[in-house]
Amino acid sequence: MEEARRKLRICLIFVVALAVLVGCIYYFGDVKKGESISEGTLVMADDLERGGVYGVEQ
Repeated sequence: MEEARRKLRICLIFVVALAVLVGCIYYFGDVKKGESISEGTLVMADDLERGGVYGVEQ
């Protein structure tokens, strides 16, 4: 039982470390493209199209 817990703990640590490594590679790879980190995907809708800001009618 202890041996199985030890193997499971090692496996989980490996998976978490791999996820952090891949996240860092993705993050720093995206920064090197020259894009600003603060850029998002929110796009302001055209006032005439939707009648409000960001698609929220007022």
